[in-house]
Amino acid sequence: MYRILIIALCCLLPLEMPLAATSKLILNTSYTAPINAPDKSGVLDIFYQELFKRLGMEFEIQYLPAERALTNANKGIDDGDVCRILDLDKKYPNLVRVPEVVMQYEHVIFSRKADFKVTGPDDLKPYDVGVVKGWKIIEWNTTTANSVTLVDAGEQLFAMLADGRIDLAIIERMAGMMHIKAQELKDIHILEPAFLAGDWYLYLHKKHQDLVPIIDAEIRRMKADGSHQKIFNTALKRYQD
Repeated sequence: MYRILIIALCCLLPLEMPLAATSKLILNTSYTAPINAPDKSGVLDIFYQELFKRLGMEFEIQYLPAERALTNANKGIDDGDVCRILDLDKKYPNLVRVPEVVMQYEHVIFSRKADFKVTGPDDLKPYDVGVVKGWKIIEWNTTTANSVTLVDAGEQLFAMLADGRIDLAIIERMAGMMHIKAQELKDIHILEPAFLAGDWYLYLHKKHQDLVPIIDAEIRRMKADGSHQKIFNTALKRYQD
């Protein structure tokens, strides 16, 4: 009798837990303004606030050096990374990519003295180049340089460029421009066109595999209703003013 009652009660329980019952997601970032910012005014801060509000989920974005951000997410210490390149899951197999693009990037070359039209990795052969450690697509495409110095943060990268310890610094365009402004650096210019360009995606640890299609669908809805573009336009304009 009791066994029948227990079975009947179990059948009445929901098969899936609601999203609100999911524990708070901890997402890593290594990006600085205007992508992420301590005061949560970065474009991805605002985008994820709206995304997870719609889904009824709690989340937190925490800053870590780029390499550790990936390692922690891959080990499941943290729950994911706010945006990374396509196919990163081939190197970090415990990460699962949310298919819909979060944003597009342009990695550009910043220089003090060198001046040339950018055509590809072979352009770097005569130069000493600086890269933020953990920005994988830049690391993979700078092996042709005379030398490559890996640093932990963008501030170090531009300090080295300003001091002449490297010839070229390669980083995301908007982030680099913000570093120049924040550090009040002079005589640094961008070499065009972009060295690398592509799409960034949200990655989650595989323990959250079930959330991937739900989050993916909501990002698509945000693009369809115009809120995605509105957030990006508004947030980026704030930093450009």
